[in-house]
Amino acid sequence: MDWREKMEQIAQNVRNSDDFVVIHHYDADGCSSGAILYEALRREGKKVSKMWIKQLYRENIPEIKGKGKNYVFVDFGSGQLEYLIEEFGENLFVFDHHQKVNVNHENHFSPFDYGINGGNEISASGIAYLFAKTLNPKNIDLVPLAIVGAVGDVQDFSGKLIGLNSEIVKEGAASGFLKVENDLRLYGRITRPLVQFLLFSSSPVLPNLTANEENCLKFLQETGIELKRGEVWRTYSDLKLEEKQKLTTALILHLHKHNVPEWKIKELIGEVYSFPHENQKRPVSDAKEFSTLLNACGRHSRAEIGIEVCLGDRGEKYLEAMSLMQEHRRQLREGIEFISKNGVQEEEMFYCFDSGETIKESIVGIVAGMLYGSGIIGDNKPIIAVAHNEDGSLKISGRATKDILYRGINLGKAFKEICAEFGEGNEGGGHAIAAGLKLQKENKKEFMKKLNEKFKEQTNTT
Repeated sequence: MDWREKMEQIAQNVRNSDDFVVIHHYDADGCSSGAILYEALRREGKKVSKMWIKQLYRENIPEIKGKGKNYVFVDFGSGQLEYLIEEFGENLFVFDHHQKVNVNHENHFSPFDYGINGGNEISASGIAYLFAKTLNPKNIDLVPLAIVGAVGDVQDFSGKLIGLNSEIVKEGAASGFLKVENDLRLYGRITRPLVQFLLFSSSPVLPNLTANEENCLKFLQETGIELKRGEVWRTYSDLKLEEKQKLTTALILHLHKHNVPEWKIKELIGEVYSFPHENQKRPVSDAKEFSTLLNACGRHSRAEIGIEVCLGDRGEKYLEAMSLMQEHRRQLREGIEFISKNGVQEEEMFYCFDSGETIKESIVGIVAGMLYGSGIIGDNKPIIAVAHNEDGSLKISGRATKDILYRGINLGKAFKEICAEFGEGNEGGGHAIAAGLKLQKENKKEFMKKLNEKFKEQTNTT
């Protein structure tokens, strides 16, 4: 059967069942996909509740059991399918885009079973959306959340969403729920004043501009673009078309002047996704900024607020989410400052740092990824970050770049394989470009040694 037939099979099993609990991950893709499935089930008249967890480990099962009769796991579960089947049997539904174990279940949907790469062609929110539409075609109005989740998982890193994601984009644009433009892809088009728009750019890094406020101000002044209207700083979205073209041309010339490779310059321009039905001055009108808002909620243990925003709250919960985003940015800034002061360790095949309890385990991976745009590390090796969990174990987060992936590195595969060697109590996996795991403290040294060897194997380095 193809993936559509599989979706219909699972949809039929859902129609014949009731009393669901949707268990979702706490990041942007997790909140988006959780909201889609919750709303789709609610619209079918099903009794449904929802809960979020940071990671799906065997020890989480007792807190999940008893919350419903049927258990819907989304944005995780493929890697944990063996013990989920043991615990939930026929009352289990799994919608996940992560690399899977060699176990099958009637109600498990994995894109990898159909030759679709879950790392860059479809996210959990995309899978949830396609399932919601299979359940009822009227759920097409949930398409913005599918895009938010995919962008939150950086599946647009090639300059646009590809694979099955691109089909969802076409559908969203045709329905009027999504606007697709070819434009500057720097983060903060809606909310960042122009100076900060350039100052914090990390994809791509802007030589002499990223992390240099004085140079950003001078650069913008030389373009002749008005930075303020009265007392209000203008954002990129405030610019007229000719002003946007002027800024884009100036940035391209700037990158050429600094001998930035052509393929990196192309990263500057690409597809950007916005939502016409939203207030265009709010971050929820832009896919990247919406995903950051959700990440801020999840990473600060308030994913329940993020999912309410996904479900349409633009009042109290939305304001709480905005407050969490400010706190999120503050903690990320402090995390970067901590690394700037303490430095990183360079191993043969990767960079690494141990933040102890200074950087929260929920954001240490984001901080690690931001280092690529900071000048603290090069872009030639993965970065491995360590934070300390409350239970005494370690949270290990890995991040890479497109360049690194091209050389054969697969973080998720490496993490999962090493965890299997350590046995029970050490669980992990993820995507090629970003992965995480829970590790017992006594295994740290051996883990780093094995990781070095694993990366050598992946890149055929002797």
